[in-house]
Amino acid sequence: MRIVSILLMCLNLIVITGYSQDTINFKSAISKKEGDYFKQKYKSPTTNSKKFRYHKTGRWLFYDSLGNVIKEVNYSYNKKLKQSQKNGIEVYYNPNGLDTILIRQYRKGRLQNQLGFQSAIFKERGNITHIYKDFNSYAITQYIDKTGVATRKDFTMMWKSSYEDPNGLMDDSLYMAFEDSLGDASLMEPASFDTKSRYNYVSNPEFEYHPDATFSIVSFKEQIPGWRIASESPDLFISPEHARSGSGFVGFRVFSMKKHIEYLQNQLKAPLKKDSVYCFSAYIKLSPGSRFATNAFGFLLTENPQNINTDELLTVKASKSLESQVLLFKTRWMKIQCTYKAKGGETWLVLGSFQNHKNLSLKGLPGPIQECYYYLDDVSLVPIEEESECNCNFSDQRDTQQPEMIIDQEESIFTELSVGDKLILEDINFENDKDALLPESFSILNDLLVYLQKNNEVVVEISGHTSGIGGLEHNMDLSRRRAESVKTFLTLNGIPEERIETEGYGPKFPIASDDSEAGQLKNRRVEFKVVAM
Repeated sequence: MRIVSILLMCLNLIVITGYSQDTINFKSAISKKEGDYFKQKYKSPTTNSKKFRYHKTGRWLFYDSLGNVIKEVNYSYNKKLKQSQKNGIEVYYNPNGLDTILIRQYRKGRLQNQLGFQSAIFKERGNITHIYKDFNSYAITQYIDKTGVATRKDFTMMWKSSYEDPNGLMDDSLYMAFEDSLGDASLMEPASFDTKSRYNYVSNPEFEYHPDATFSIVSFKEQIPGWRIASESPDLFISPEHARSGSGFVGFRVFSMKKHIEYLQNQLKAPLKKDSVYCFSAYIKLSPGSRFATNAFGFLLTENPQNINTDELLTVKASKSLESQVLLFKTRWMKIQCTYKAKGGETWLVLGSFQNHKNLSLKGLPGPIQECYYYLDDVSLVPIEEESECNCNFSDQRDTQQPEMIIDQEESIFTELSVGDKLILEDINFENDKDALLPESFSILNDLLVYLQKNNEVVVEISGHTSGIGGLEHNMDLSRRRAESVKTFLTLNGIPEERIETEGYGPKFPIASDDSEAGQLKNRRVEFKVVAM
């Protein structure tokens, strides 16, 4: 970060409005540039006279009208191509404050890496670059500006500019002591083979072949040969310091209260043979920022590629899902594996969570982000002779019937309801003085979700209530935000926003006296009301 103290009253900076925030126009902001040229002599094809072309080389500085450097670029001259290329570091500084916005690294004209340092939108030569905070890291998206309307260029230009250091917790002695208390991370004795086995049916099992991706990508699509997404949108990471082997690995979300969960799939090298037994294995590690760990991981082997709609309840069952083993570790890779007996003809391996919220096991861990996000590396599917060769920590989720929608059939409080009926959602709980839902809320929320899925004409009101302890303005805002958190859960799972009204009533409608803690607890509640059917 650059720290410069200077008066910016006369800054000749033009901004463009119409996007989510003011857009910096670097072309208009740059008043002067300086650097060295390579002088190329050539002969004019028309006059046959000697002429010269000038190509940028070395370090170039670009200044605003006050003489402040707002951009640095390094060039080199390519004799074969007879042109200058970016080669080395390119840095953009925010004209309003001169802090670093973005650093890019080029090698012979090709972008190798880039890191964002603050949220910003800037325009240069018809391209819009958008840097935005994605939890604890920054992501970078580039657009083409067409007549003032920014349109996404393509997913190959949407990069993960930085990400949590998966090894960062190694220096945290308190966390490491906590993780040591959890026991062995291996989960089982390893089988006698790994991803390098010549019998491995998984294509590109270590994520090492990615010719169209030179560095980490947010929301990859088809940049990893053999792999593609089954839902939006897993991430590709390229870092030899953090991968289990090589340099490539992927990350995907299996639980979140704020974002969709994610699935990825692999086209196998060959169809599986009927009644043959295979050993599936993979290495998993929880991201440092995840607030929860879970057992929500499974795999599906199928004949056709999948397109999983995360706005709806699951309509397929996994071939195998973790039963009770919660994947806890953030600093150690955990090996998960199990056997699979083929039906014959399976050519796709799908990975992700195949459990609805009600059936999740969640364990709270130190971490700021209300989600479970896992890294994945070294995936295997290897034929074996005996099941005893492959120790298993999965349970078998298959049956002989066609896949059915996964809906819990237990008795629900959401039965025989009429317009005007009101229920207190007893088991919805939040962190103290916050709007983040706690894991024990998911069972009743799943019941509510199933009811709204089955009764698609119903419109409801979700209302938040507080005790009278604390300031009125604060309590009104808190109750509103808590109602919105419930709505977010429902809309992320496919319920249209127009079917969910929210209100924050604060302490206006108590159902008990605030003179006791028990009464205050009763007043801190979320209610459900049927508005229309």
